[in-house]
Amino acid sequence: MQFIYNSIGFFLSQILRYRFRVSIQNIARSFPRATYQEVSEYHKSFYQNLGRILIESLFVKKQLLYLTRGTKEQLAEIASENKNIILILGHYGNWELIKQLPLSTNIKVQALYKPLQNKYWNRKMKSIREKYGLCLIPSSQALRILLKEKDNPSITVFIADQFPGKNNGTNVDFLHQQTQIYTGAEQIAHKLNAYVLYGEISSYGKSKWVFSIETICNQAKTTQKGFISNTFAKKLENSINKNPSLWLWSHKRWK
Repeated sequence: MQFIYNSIGFFLSQILRYRFRVSIQNIARSFPRATYQEVSEYHKSFYQNLGRILIESLFVKKQLLYLTRGTKEQLAEIASENKNIILILGHYGNWELIKQLPLSTNIKVQALYKPLQNKYWNRKMKSIREKYGLCLIPSSQALRILLKEKDNPSITVFIADQFPGKNNGTNVDFLHQQTQIYTGAEQIAHKLNAYVLYGEISSYGKSKWVFSIETICNQAKTTQKGFISNTFAKKLENSINKNPSLWLWSHKRWK
């Protein structure tokens, strides 16, 4: 399979040139002390991982995501205290596999999404992502739905490292650059007084991924404005520094 991932990565970067300049610029600016050879290696490995994500997300049917030791128990303990969980991730590892989280927990798992304009592809992608029990919530209706269901503990997933638009997020120091970070997860967490977790999906061998969590706060209302977003950014930065090839460098996050 690695040969297939590498081949797709080569096609995306060298033939299709998909976001080639964007990704290599983002890597070079994020690692100012890296050598040219290191930047090139991160860049090549990123496209190989992107090839793996495409294959696994569209064609592999078996379970690929597994929880690290103690993660399932920690989630259950939080839910037993009748607390809603806000789970914040970045586009790191194979983030698409968060759809398999319901296979490892009895807690309801839901995620925000922005419906696609093309109705066929919207139904197709929704079907793929809901296959294992994940419930998708249109982002425009998220607050209303979550407030209505706040007395029923659940895990709500936010992938929160996309560019939020100018003046729509909060400014943080991230990867040696001033960066606008999406604050929707923090705002909803405050409304629900949720337990907030950072989630990381890391590669385990050649065919599996492991999911781990870290606590950001146990009562969102007790935190100051910006704390959750800044802590998420720092934890995501730590993940990226461990393995730069696993982050989605092709996003135009710095505009």
